[in-house]
Amino acid sequence: MPTEQEKRWIEAWRTAGPELERIRREELRNLTDDAGLEMLGAFAEPNRDSNGLVIFQAWMSRLRILELQKHLRLCESS
Repeated sequence: MPTEQEKRWIEAWRTAGPELERIRREELRNLTDDAGLEMLGAFAEPNRDSNGLVIFQAWMSRLRILELQKHLRLCESS
């Protein structure tokens, strides 16, 4: 059974969660492609100590974020 303090924390996060998600979506929507790529390190030199699989996984992660940005823009426009 949660304590009173834990109940207050739970309620605070229940209230803050949707607002934080709204802010995150708004920031992603307003992010330009170049700014997003820069944040993801797309323009940085790859670490030569990493193997090919690690580099590939990093690029796939970046691609997924860009695809999510496109999806958010499409959802907004419809």
